Amino acid sequence: MNWLGKRKAPIQQDTQVLDLDYLVDEFHAAMADIQDPLRVRLHAALMSCLSPRDLWFLRGKLFNLICKHHHEGEANRRLARLDAKLAFFVEHHPDYDADELPSKPMSLLH
Repeated sequence: MNWLGKRKAPIQQDTQVLDLDYLVDEFHAAMADIQDPLRVRLHAALMSCLSPRDLWFLRGKLFNLICKHHHEGEANRRLARLDAKLAFFVEHHPDYDADELPSKPMSLLH
């Protein structure tokens, strides 16, 4: 933020990580090795997401899908990567605020 209270524009190299599609791609990567009808429905839901908050509420479905086909530890590992990208996105994107995502204790709920 600058002294006027406005966020600085992201530098060029950050442009990709500040695109919502970058987060959607992480969802797809987290379930890429899973063949399940729920994956198709989750994909359709991802296409209608308009904000990081929309994506946040699909985390539980993604977690359950990964647990079903792998194990809880693997689901936690994959979601930790997604959570890190979500947190970076809302902290650095000029149009979103970190308050749009639930607080840290809420992140433990899947």
